[in-house]
Amino acid sequence: MPAQAKPALPPASLSPVEAAYSERAGSVLLQFGYDQFGEEPPRRDGSGGVQADYTLGPGDELLVTLRGQKSSSKRHVIDAAGLLTADDVRPVVAQGLTLAELRAQLTNAVTASFPDTEVYVSVTEVRRIGVLVTGAVARPGRQEVGAFATLIDALGAAGGVTRAGSLRRIRLFHAQGTGGSPPAGLPIDLYDLFMTGDGATAGLRLRDGDRIFVPPLGPTVALAGPLKRPGVYELPPGQDRLPVAAARELAGGLLRPGAHRALRYAIGPDGEERAEELPETEAPPLADGDLLLLAPRREDRRDDLRLEGHVLRPGPRALGRTPTIAALVAATDLGPTPYLPFAVLASTRPGSRARVLQPIDLTAVLNGRDRRPLAENDVLYVLGAEEVDFLTAEPVLALLRGAREPAPDACRGLVVLARALTAQPDGPLASGPQARAAAKLTGGRTPCPPLFDAIPDLLVFALEHSTLLMGGVPRPGFYPSTGRRSAAELALAAGGPESGPYETPAAGLGPPRRAAAPGSILEPDEPVYELTGHTRRPGVRPLAGGATLRDALSGGDALMRDVYPLLGVIERFDRRTLARRLLPFSPQEVASGQANRALADGDRVRLLSAAEVRALTTPTDKDGPTEGTPADAEPSLPGDVAALVRERGVQVGGAVRLPGAYPVAETASVEALLATAGGPTATADLASLELTSATGQRRRLDLRDGMSARTALHPGDNLRIDPLPQALEARAVTISGAVRRPGSYHVGRGETLSSLIDRAGGLTEEAYPAGASFLRDSERKRERAWFDQQARDLERWMVQEVEKGEAARSDVVGLARQLATQLRGVEPLGRIVVEADPQVLRQRPDLDVLLEPDDRVLIPKRPLTVTVAGEVLHPTAAQFISGKTAEAYLREAGGASRNADDGRIFLVLPDGRAQPLSLSSWNHTVTAIPPGSSIVVPRDPKPFDLMEFSKNMGTILGQLAISAAAIAVISE
Repeated sequence: MPAQAKPALPPASLSPVEAAYSERAGSVLLQFGYDQFGEEPPRRDGSGGVQADYTLGPGDELLVTLRGQKSSSKRHVIDAAGLLTADDVRPVVAQGLTLAELRAQLTNAVTASFPDTEVYVSVTEVRRIGVLVTGAVARPGRQEVGAFATLIDALGAAGGVTRAGSLRRIRLFHAQGTGGSPPAGLPIDLYDLFMTGDGATAGLRLRDGDRIFVPPLGPTVALAGPLKRPGVYELPPGQDRLPVAAARELAGGLLRPGAHRALRYAIGPDGEERAEELPETEAPPLADGDLLLLAPRREDRRDDLRLEGHVLRPGPRALGRTPTIAALVAATDLGPTPYLPFAVLASTRPGSRARVLQPIDLTAVLNGRDRRPLAENDVLYVLGAEEVDFLTAEPVLALLRGAREPAPDACRGLVVLARALTAQPDGPLASGPQARAAAKLTGGRTPCPPLFDAIPDLLVFALEHSTLLMGGVPRPGFYPSTGRRSAAELALAAGGPESGPYETPAAGLGPPRRAAAPGSILEPDEPVYELTGHTRRPGVRPLAGGATLRDALSGGDALMRDVYPLLGVIERFDRRTLARRLLPFSPQEVASGQANRALADGDRVRLLSAAEVRALTTPTDKDGPTEGTPADAEPSLPGDVAALVRERGVQVGGAVRLPGAYPVAETASVEALLATAGGPTATADLASLELTSATGQRRRLDLRDGMSARTALHPGDNLRIDPLPQALEARAVTISGAVRRPGSYHVGRGETLSSLIDRAGGLTEEAYPAGASFLRDSERKRERAWFDQQARDLERWMVQEVEKGEAARSDVVGLARQLATQLRGVEPLGRIVVEADPQVLRQRPDLDVLLEPDDRVLIPKRPLTVTVAGEVLHPTAAQFISGKTAEAYLREAGGASRNADDGRIFLVLPDGRAQPLSLSSWNHTVTAIPPGSSIVVPRDPKPFDLMEFSKNMGTILGQLAISAAAIAVISE
């Protein structure tokens, strides 16, 4: 048995024959031809283009169209007797006639009754015939197919041949009387159809009553390897052997020309499987159960090499045309940003066949100084700016700082680097001077280049041949070279100026040029400073002529529009004390000439953006950043710089556009702070500012005098601008219903309901102020909280009852669950009982309610009904009749239901007040029921008597009934 991998498909999806061959071959082998049958049953045949010689029979549907003296267009079906019966025309015998013959006879029949009438006949649907399909098919039995159906159509209607059935030994038996098939049946070989499309017998048209038999699968062989159609094939009928050449032809032939090794695995009579390499000529034929494995005798590639990486046209090259490295790559082949000091040549040693990497100076190659010969399978990898920048990226620096493994989604180059560092923890790459120095660098979050993922060894190789530039260039970091480059040349490749801190002195005027050896660390010779952060042109600049902060920020091209104006930081390293100091300064004062500071060698001038400062000073809660500050907005600043920014804040609040904390250097004026905070709002009172110092002293400022704007504030101070008193509320109230000018009105502080009614034009003649509905949002929230609390109490009781497991209370638990759902679903209105009659309010101003924002007032028209709701047989709105009793209204609603609580019936008056009703025969007090009232019959709380808070159940049910009645009144 060949020692190969297991098949990829699960055994459950393979037939027993396929599973056996696949296990022997080590790859998935499928039986040929069985995928030709679709999984879905064939669609019903249409008429298509039926020819004139089509023979008609019972079941055919015809469209007969008459034009002339008689005009009609109808469909007719030939009946079981073979007759075609059309309206007002004698029957015509259609069975056995062709379509053309039927047209002629039907024309004679029509013109005999209706002269000057043209006849058109077409077949709209052909008849269905029955074919019996038996044997190894998915759905054996009688299949209904069209009259034009072939054997393939019938097999498809039966679900296709199963993989246990034969495709080469199918038998077709024509019905008696049709002739054309021998007694043993007509043999059908579907391989002819599936291989060449020339299966003549498979395309025979079936007849009604035909039978198709699919026998079991016959002898098989299997072919695997570089073939166009590897798989399992059935031997031809009547043959128990198959020549190797014929087997290859079944499998579509070889994928590639040339000599192939053929191994035949045959199973002997004792069940033992033996392998035999077959000769290329006169090979013995294959027998049932044989497996033929083909493999090319040679797959090596000669006389080629490759150019890969940062080039315009990567790929193979012919060794004959590019025998040297200078002939392989030219300047026109390189990408837009090539890295010329370093490339990698991968070669294969002839003896050990080991792969060897060599550093290449690409500049020397392009200048023609390097003309080394190339060999077969050599690959030249050209690096670009993307690959070199990644050497100092954060994922690489994290591993050099001591991280044990890269991120889960890291590229293969990072995985190889992690292995190399783990294998040599005391090596120069893991713990050498470069690794310790690089730990202080800040890397970018650039993705891993595809070249390091495809060739992972290149990342480690490039780092091993790198020089670490610590300053004097815009992009400090690792820069690989062959060791023959100077420091100035590497600095130029790192984006530095031609005349910079690594510049080579002129001949005879200074020391010899500085070499950039792999593994070394280089720092600039001349004093420099670095401008970093939120600036247009960050980078390292020479500190010539006693440069100052004003020199660093001058020119108009250093500061960006959204730079934070009140605080910048100078990061300074004191070489005498070996301490790192942070010196805050105000970029605004420096740029305006009000302040300046001399810079020292190695200073890093950091400018901040307004977004960075906002992200640092915006407080966060336990759940994460506050709204408007995304989680990834935290700037990547050094920890001590971020701490300095946070501790030097001045709180600015009140009527400003962007309230918050604004860090300052030493001091900042009120004017500067307000400008940074977006300025005062339109409602700010410039005459009323409150300044609270860090020591707790408080004073008032007036910006109108001009002096207060120049008041200095220090870190820790608090500045607040008071808003102007607002005459109007921020939100409006709404009045609707029977008023002359309904709508929304902005109200002033202390405005009352009577004032709102006057502004709305007063009440109309049909207004009913006694039924006014006054809705307040705060009351609605209170009612909502009350319903939610009652629902939570019910749910807590249900949990306790379920834990007790008392089956006797299951019905009560079900009622409680329904009630909790009802409590959570109710929408309270927040109605308040008020007096809305203007005449009464003029006499009793103490009843005139004060308005709040978002209040809603509805003045209804005078109603003529009394609503009966709750647990009654037929809730209704009965006609109001003066002096009519509550009992009479209840009788009109069918009376109380059996779930009603007769002792808790109450009356909701039009203004929202509720009062109990006593319907006892002993009660002789007559309760007046005004129009617009609601009689509410609450639900009986007795089913809840077993609950621990059943004493409150009546209140809960009553509140639900009141809410339902109020909603009904408001909706009307």
